[in-house]
Amino acid sequence: MKVKIGKYRKYSGRKIEVEIHDYDTWNLDSTLAYIILPCLLRLKETKHGVPNEIVNDVGGEKYLAQSCFDFYTETHNESFDIACKRWDDILDKMIWAFHQLIIDYEKKYQYGKGIYEYVESDELFTNPITGKQEKTFRMTDHNRKNHWTDIEGMETHQERIQEGLNLFGKYYRSLWD
Repeated sequence: MKVKIGKYRKYSGRKIEVEIHDYDTWNLDSTLAYIILPCLLRLKETKHGVPNEIVNDVGGEKYLAQSCFDFYTETHNESFDIACKRWDDILDKMIWAFHQLIIDYEKKYQYGKGIYEYVESDELFTNPITGKQEKTFRMTDHNRKNHWTDIEGMETHQERIQEGLNLFGKYYRSLWD
C-alpha cells in the first residue's frame, strides 16, 4: 500500500494518492489498523473539543441559549470536563482495540506447543468440480495434554476489541479536531 495525502491547501484542496495492492486486502482489518492507530493517537494528543453528542449527554447542551441562567453558567465548565473525560475514555477504547489488531494477542491465550499431524478420516468429500468422492483428513494434536487454549479469556479479549471497534463506528463522524 502506498498512501500520500498532502497538506490541505485553501484553494486547491489536498493532493491525494492511494495505491492498494492485493496483499493489502488479504487482512484489510490489520492493514487499516496500522493507519488508524497512529491517527487516533495523534487525535487524542492534539484534540481541542468533544463531540456534541457527549457534551449533550452530560448537560452541556445549548450553552449560549442557557447562559442567562446562573446555575447553568456555573456548572458548564464542570459538565464540559466530564464530557472531556468520557471522550478520552472512548478514544482510549478505540486506540486499545486497533492496537490489538496489529499485535498477536492470541498468543497470550495459547499454552504449550502443539504437535500436529494430518490423519486420514473415514469421511469422504464430494469434489464440487469433478463430482468425485475424495478422502478427507483431520488435523490431530499429539500434545493435547500440554497444549491448550484459554477460549474464555480469548473471547473476553475479542469482545473488548469489538467494543472499541463499535465505538469507532459510532463516533466515526466525530473524529475531527
